[in-house]
Amino acid sequence: MTRFEGRVAVVTGAGRGIGRATAARLAREGAAVVLAARGTEETGALAEELRAGGATALAVAADVVDEAAVAALMEHAVAELGRLDVLVTCAAAGPASGPTTELTLEQWRTVLDVDLTGAFLACREAGRHMLAGGYGRIVNLTSFHVRATYPERSAYVAAKAGVGGLTQALAVEWGGRGVTVNSIAPGPIRTDRTAWFLANDPTAQSGMLGRTPTGRIAETEEVAALAAYLACEEAGHVTGQTVVIDGGWTANAWWGTHPWQAPLPSR
Repeated sequence: MTRFEGRVAVVTGAGRGIGRATAARLAREGAAVVLAARGTEETGALAEELRAGGATALAVAADVVDEAAVAALMEHAVAELGRLDVLVTCAAAGPASGPTTELTLEQWRTVLDVDLTGAFLACREAGRHMLAGGYGRIVNLTSFHVRATYPERSAYVAAKAGVGGLTQALAVEWGGRGVTVNSIAPGPIRTDRTAWFLANDPTAQSGMLGRTPTGRIAETEEVAALAAYLACEEAGHVTGQTVVIDGGWTANAWWGTHPWQAPLPSR
């Protein structure tokens, strides 16, 4: 498919995980992509790989909590590639796990700065260019933790809930000017971190897989496919939404083994 032919996309947190998969997906569908992360080691290698496949790809170092750096990132995209059509915000600090009573203010601020303020700055700066051009697609990454969470994740849940609220607010504010804003709430995703837990922690296996009706966790490419849809021109009437992709995890209230995973007990 070439849904993004002639479009320019910026992806933050593009060095690994969902950000990397999304940037690659957009590039394969014809977008010129700007890969943003704090450093360029991982994004530089990905940019080379994408260019070898015929795509236009730039790797740019930008810390999403640095206001000037985020503004410069968007300016660079426009200066080098002529426009800015798509933003996908994937940069994240990760959860500060532990009892809330022991959570330090520094830990709290780090998570909110990267996950929430970083998304705000990227949306604001990209939005300025999109609104000037009368077209834009913004996709923010939030989390299934805003629907159903674990203990000891207060900072992460607060930050991701804020991203969902930001998404709604911007969708309402910018919808009449050609810019849509949506978010994706992934459930457990197969990344380096979850792969380790699944291989080494039986509790994680039962918790992630046992509660998921589909019986598996998602691949990053599946989230990237959803992001690509929300970012494409055809999704112009979808805005202000948070789309959960979790194999039914948050819909499930069953506390034991699913009937299709083991025989039901005799009555």
